[in-house]
Amino acid sequence: MSTITDGKRKRKAHLACQNCRIKRRKCDMERPCSNCLKYGIECITVNNDKRTKRTTHEYVEKLEAEIDDLKRSIEKMKSETLEGTPSNTLPPRNPSWKPFLAEIRSPTPSSPNMQSTLTKNNQVVSSSIYSNDSLAITKIFSNDVNRDMTTSNLRTLSRSPVILPALSLFFKWLYPGHYTFIHRETFLSALFGEPSTKAYYCSKELVFAIAALGSKLADKNEELYKKSQEYYTLAKTKVLNKIFQLDGSTASYSSSSKLGIIQTLLCLAFYDIGNGENPLAWYESGLAFRMAHEIGLHLNPEAWDDVYDDKLSQIDIEVRSRIYWGCYIADHLIAVLFGRSNSLRVSNSTIPETDELPNIDTGIEDYQYDPTIVTSIAKPLKKIIVLSRITEVFAPKIFIHAGSLTERREYLTKFNSEVSNWRKNLPDEFALTKATLINFDYNPILAHVWYHYFVILLSYNKPFIDSLPESKQAIENAIEELYFLLRSFMRKFKTFQKSNIYMLYSSILAIQCIKTGSIKKDNLSIFLEFLGSPSLNYELAKKFYDNEMKMSKSSNINANTGLENTALLGSLSNGNEFAFEYNFDFTLLNEIDKLIGGDITMK
Repeated sequence: MSTITDGKRKRKAHLACQNCRIKRRKCDMERPCSNCLKYGIECITVNNDKRTKRTTHEYVEKLEAEIDDLKRSIEKMKSETLEGTPSNTLPPRNPSWKPFLAEIRSPTPSSPNMQSTLTKNNQVVSSSIYSNDSLAITKIFSNDVNRDMTTSNLRTLSRSPVILPALSLFFKWLYPGHYTFIHRETFLSALFGEPSTKAYYCSKELVFAIAALGSKLADKNEELYKKSQEYYTLAKTKVLNKIFQLDGSTASYSSSSKLGIIQTLLCLAFYDIGNGENPLAWYESGLAFRMAHEIGLHLNPEAWDDVYDDKLSQIDIEVRSRIYWGCYIADHLIAVLFGRSNSLRVSNSTIPETDELPNIDTGIEDYQYDPTIVTSIAKPLKKIIVLSRITEVFAPKIFIHAGSLTERREYLTKFNSEVSNWRKNLPDEFALTKATLINFDYNPILAHVWYHYFVILLSYNKPFIDSLPESKQAIENAIEELYFLLRSFMRKFKTFQKSNIYMLYSSILAIQCIKTGSIKKDNLSIFLEFLGSPSLNYELAKKFYDNEMKMSKSSNINANTGLENTALLGSLSNGNEFAFEYNFDFTLLNEIDKLIGGDITMK
């Protein structure tokens, strides 16, 4: 055993030290090594070289044959167990799951006890898209075999030279943002096999979903960027197989293991939002929120005794609180982006908000934007929850309930007053002023709170830009501040490669407001430059920018010919798949669907 007490460097070792192995760091083989010196920890020499013993090809073939025999034995046992069982007790499986997705996301989650059934081909099938018991609140105890298999699969991913950089990009640049439904520390602890962390906080599909988002931020010429779609497909395939049992599996998943399914679905939804696949994103997120509701994630922890399959510690409860309120924020953000009603409501949420969780030692320096900056996650989380509650209260009054334009204006004025007070009461480190933005040393952890605010403010005031001077002024101020925020990003990083969806949608909203003709066009070019940047890795940005250039060219032609130009932001027919509740002047969904040639119906 080597220590760092004397601070002297000793001879080189031929193996990485124990700490560097655990943290997946590159060891310089000195004793003590530079990493242990840097973090002031004991440098423990490892003498057991597991690489010295190489398995022969014959040994590997023998193991594979034994595994095949075990698989056949297990399948035989399953068939013998199920023999004679009535067919209607097995969950129905239908690979053609898309036609049923429209039933998933309803404005308010239905009770788990209100699921209806129908008869088809003399068999009782659920009206839901998933099996009758796939979302039921049942207490299923996991066994050690399943845990060992999960741990083994994750161990392989935790050593991948491609997966780890993708995860690093995600947590450095996109986290927390609108991904607060993931708790980074427990996810990484489970991924790296920390014995004190429960394995279900990480799953293969969740790793692939996060990797898909992270690799999207890589340079387009790098191999990692090309892996993004592959990881997305792997994550979606695995999670849909679990939910709909498309692979023929009859496995039941505990309520705890469904946490990873919920997180995966939301990651996939935001990936699709970035590509302009709005209907699919709506379905995925709706499925996630309904599952969260049906496993009781929104309830006070005292109601969880008969739900979860293991004894929950205090940190388990707090992590679940973080996941739920992260889902709540994601739900309200998606509702604003698409102009539709949210699923998770404060009136149904009795779980307390989480305080700052203790830092679990997983060596997360490679998964932080700047390890030297200690920034609270709980503070902005709670502030965004408050902002989401404000929108939840005022959205029905401004956009849903029938009323005169005067009444709606009055409610909007009250809304703007509440949002203004919210801004004034931000914690000091998140204080938002024009002077702050002009001199801002860009930090994505701080910026995501401001972007969330701008998206809300612009979305709610955009329909009233021509009829309410207060809305026009609020929008002009917001666009100017967005300009400073976007400029600070470019000034620091010289490229938009590491941008996020907040930046994308706030820029689209700004352009839409400017295009009405009521707002000065001083900053239009910076937003168009951002969306048209070749370093921006979101397909939606490219589609929107290309269409804007096309419409601009068309406008010039029509100006010369005297023809009237078709409005850029027209509206589509709303379809009949959803119970739409919002006024569609408020939504981005139809406008973007028209721009990119989308169709809100599932084919």
